[in-house]
Amino acid sequence: MFAEGYIGIAGTIGVGKSTLTVELANALNFEPILEEVDGNPYLDRFYRDMKHYGTIMQVWLLNHRFRQHREFVARISLGRIRGVVQDRTIWEDTIFARMLNQHPDKIISDLDYNTYLDLFDNMVLRELVFPQLLIYLDCRPETAMERIRLRGRPMEQGITLEYLRYLQENYRQFLEEMEQAGVRILRLNWEKFPPIPEVVRLVHEYSLKPSSFTKWVRPLRKIPQVSVPAAKQEVPVAETSSNLNSPDGEFTRRAGAA
Repeated sequence: MFAEGYIGIAGTIGVGKSTLTVELANALNFEPILEEVDGNPYLDRFYRDMKHYGTIMQVWLLNHRFRQHREFVARISLGRIRGVVQDRTIWEDTIFARMLNQHPDKIISDLDYNTYLDLFDNMVLRELVFPQLLIYLDCRPETAMERIRLRGRPMEQGITLEYLRYLQENYRQFLEEMEQAGVRILRLNWEKFPPIPEVVRLVHEYSLKPSSFTKWVRPLRKIPQVSVPAAKQEVPVAETSSNLNSPDGEFTRRAGAA
């Protein structure tokens, strides 16, 4: 099912989601739902050490966005607000978890990724509410990189162009999954910022298009390969600890904060 009056804004880091969220919400007399960047206790640590904080960061974000999701869906259904425009929906959380798992450096292990998907299923699929419209802001990774530099958040200055390119690829896969689930997608070229009245016109136009919700196609699971030692073989504690705390890969070092 979907919620009338629930509009999601999707796009890579730095594309300009928050600005559009506020301006579009004001134009529609909806309520803006923004990401709490300053309230995230893991964000700065994550950018400094992605491999160490990748999993717990995703769990924190999922919990935070799930609480937001339940609250505003209930308020819409009770008629307390006309609708919301949300900066990054809960459905997008799987993009980052999958990206970090599939990266060559295995920033999130297969085991942690499967645990995360179990948590996502148990939480989100019980509250299966899609946005009435998902707006995807599309721009080149180079453009997003420059906007990140200009807004000047210290924690983001270590983000690399490689990271943004990889993120964009995963967003495109996510959009295909959402379309398969029957969600209306409005793709906007966000290299330049079109006037808000034009965005509002397109929102009304696309919101009236037919939609048929079928299922949520979440990322395929990977079965972790767990090696079981022989019955009489002892695993040295020091060696096990060393394996669990292996050095980060080159991607992680490059993506850390400067």
